Formats: sequence, C-alpha cells, structure tokens
Amino acid sequence: MLASQRRLFSRRALFVALLCAGCMGVAACNLVLEPIEQRFLFRPWNSDLARLATVASRERGIEEVHIDTPDGVKLHGWLKHPAVANPGQRFPLVIVFGGVRRETSWLIDRGDKPERWGWLFINYRGFGLSEGEASERVLLEDASLIYDYAAARPDVDPSGIVVLGRSLGTYFSVALARERQVRGAILATPFDSFAALGGERYPWLPVGLILNGRYDAAAIAPKIKVAALFVLAERDNVTPAARGAALAKAWGGPQRTITLADARHYGIERRDEFWSAVAEFLRELEPGAPRGNGYPDGIDLQR
Repeated sequence: MLASQRRLFSRRALFVALLCAGCMGVAACNLVLEPIEQRFLFRPWNSDLARLATVASRERGIEEVHIDTPDGVKLHGWLKHPAVANPGQRFPLVIVFGGVRRETSWLIDRGDKPERWGWLFINYRGFGLSEGEASERVLLEDASLIYDYAAARPDVDPSGIVVLGRSLGTYFSVALARERQVRGAILATPFDSFAALGGERYPWLPVGLILNGRYDAAAIAPKIKVAALFVLAERDNVTPAARGAALAKAWGGPQRTITLADARHYGIERRDEFWSAVAEFLRELEPGAPRGNGYPDGIDLQR
C-alpha cells in the first residue's frame, strides 16, 4: 500500500512539474520548444553524402537545386523534370515535404509519376545536404521560400503547383496552402494536430497547453478551399487514420479520402495504389481540367 501511494504521489508530482513547465513555456514558446524540436523531432538519419552528390543527372532529367535563405542558410534538393514536356511550355509541379528522420532523394524515382509533371524535392534544414537546424518556425518560412523559388522559375507554371506532404510534411503542406496559391494538396498519413496526437498518447499531460497551437493543421484547414487528396494508412500507429480523417473533415475545399487497407505508417510509397491515387488526382488538376472534378466532399474510397 505504501509503495502504491508513493508511486501515485510521484506521478502527481511529475504532472504538476510538467504543468508548471508548460505554463512557463507558453510565455517563451520558441525559446523552450525549439531546442527540443531540433533534438528529438528533426533528428535526421545519417546520409550517404557521396551518393547525394551524384543524384543530379541531365540524362535522367534531375537538376540539382540550391536555395539561399535570408538568414544565410543554403537549402539543397533536386528538381525532376517531366518525362514529357513541350518545348517552351511551362509544366505543372509537385513540391514534396517529407517526414521526420529521412531526407527525400529516395522518393525521386519511387512510383509511377505522371509524365507531364515536374517534382521538386528540397530537404529540410540539417537533412541531406541542406544546411542549418530545423524548427517549426524556420521551416514554415522555408516552405514559402521554396514555393516562391518554384513559382519564379521560367519553366514552371505557377498556377499548377501542388503540394505533397508525407507525415510531418503534411503540416507544412497545409500551412503553405494557406499562405500561397496552390492548385491542390496531397496529404499522405496526415494528422490534425500535435496536441490531438499527444493527447491520445499522453492523456495525463497538458499537451495542448505546452504546444500552444504549434503544429495545428486542423486550425488552418477550414480556410483552404483548393482540392485535396487524403491518403490514410489503415493500421497507422504513428499518425492514426482517425487523426487524418479529422483533418479531412476540417478541410475547407473539396476532398477525397483514400484508406490503404492493412497499411502501416511506413512503406506506403511501395504500394501501387498510393501512386495510382496520386496520379489520378494530378491528372484531374492539370491545367485545363475542371477544378474539383471528381472530388465532391467526403468521398471515402477504400483501396
């Protein structure tokens, strides 16, 4: 009995300490949380730098890209040009925002991508060959910078830019869709908010208070009116399908939700049905195609 009371007292003491820390963190949110983000959330796996230096290939239509940020950091990535492009005609473009831990070069040749679309893969700060350290604040700024770079290119159609976010990248895709004019959004294994995710896993923590509105895609979603494709993994234990469905429900524009049967969080890029859904969505958003074609609200296709 005494041991049980001690454990209960310890848990209550921890809760009070975290609550106090969370309250203090609200007043200095960036100062408190950015170092935590950099250490635990944006901690990329080691990359094969020699391999990354050889990804660009004129024969394969892969261009190396560098973007300089206002604070002196150089972002690095690649533009995969369309397999089929008419000379002198601008092409539509997908901007990819990846998940945690892994840089994005592995996605360049993954899947059967529509041949008339270009694909832009820029790594987060500290990922791959990109410099600097990542946090929510700087990556939100970088996302707009990446869009502006793409829209200013003479070979890209700025009215045909689509964002594709994977896991954590869905948040930055949603935020960018709010700040810039995009043609559509593809959100793979998305979540509505970190507060909702954390509240499910740690119901005894004041997660919402600590985060103070950070990483809250659901708060932004109702303001966005473009078409979106939501791709959920049925057995996702990282960003559960229910959290992605909640974001889809909050979306302000036409949307389609596809649930990949028996899929987990990792590995959906190896599934043909993922890429076929992406290709179908992009074809319906190509310049000249009717906006919202085939994307009435609330459709749920089980794949």
